[in-house]
Amino acid sequence: MRRITFVLLFSFFACAQLSREEQFQAECEKTRKRSYLFMVPILEKHTTSGNTEQNSLVWIGNTELAYKKCMSEADKNQFNLRSN
Repeated sequence: MRRITFVLLFSFFACAQLSREEQFQAECEKTRKRSYLFMVPILEKHTTSGNTEQNSLVWIGNTELAYKKCMSEADKNQFNLRSN
C-alpha cells in the first residue's frame, strides 16, 4: 500500500507543473527564435536608410534585451503557483 501511494504521489508531482516559470521560459525562447527567423532577414532586405547592418544590429540588440527581461520575469514567477 505504501509503495502504491508513493508511486501515485511521485507521478503526480512529476507531472504537475507547480510554477509558471517553465511556461514563461518556453514563451521567451519561442519569441526570440521567431525574431531571428523572420525579422532579421526582412531587415536585411528592406530598409529605409540603406544601412542594413546597423538596422540588423539594433534589432538583435533589442531582441536580446527583451529576452533577458523575459527570462528575468520567468525567474520571478518561479514560486507563483499555477491557478489552473
